[in-house]
Amino acid sequence: MSCEAVEVAGAVPMPAGGGLEGLGDPDAELVARWREGDSSAFEKLVHRHERRVFSLVFRMLGSREEAEDVAQEAFLALHRHGHRFRGEARFSTFVYRVAANAALNRRRTLGRRRAREEALVRRQDAGDDLPVAPRDPEDAASGGEVQVRVQAALQELPPDLRMAIVLYDIEGQSYADIAHALRIPEGTVKSRIHRARTALRDRLRAVARAAEGVEP
Repeated sequence: MSCEAVEVAGAVPMPAGGGLEGLGDPDAELVARWREGDSSAFEKLVHRHERRVFSLVFRMLGSREEAEDVAQEAFLALHRHGHRFRGEARFSTFVYRVAANAALNRRRTLGRRRAREEALVRRQDAGDDLPVAPRDPEDAASGGEVQVRVQAALQELPPDLRMAIVLYDIEGQSYADIAHALRIPEGTVKSRIHRARTALRDRLRAVARAAEGVEP
């Protein structure tokens, strides 16, 4: 998918009273230097945010390979279209918006691919001589048992609920920042987080009971 396909926030006026500095943005100086043409400033911004961006897209996609690709794609899009950033919020919030849209775009692509693979499996079950698509190597990703269960449960959540709970409970973003990044009301953010937590709790309880051989 080309970088142009990644949605980037539209241009909005700089807030009165100091722009990013007025927002207490720790990235303000680097952003200003980047705008003035200092390429090293952008590299420092990438270095500062790349781990958290990767964490976000990995939680959304569940595949390290896909997450690395999408994180790189998000920063490329940011470099190409970052001039649209006008300081209506912290730069980190803007970065999350770019990364979130990149992850959602990739999920749609993967969803179409998965649908085709499932269609092939159904045809094989019906008697057609077709190969079964190989399992994703990330299905066997290393990690503690609890982390594996949580990640698997996250992957079963609808994308909108998953994004909200990842940003809030895992990335530590505020309701206001999440609302701004996803362009939804704060009340919607709180609702999605509550629904996501409930769904995760129910799913993890069901998995634990199954592992113990207890009937649901």
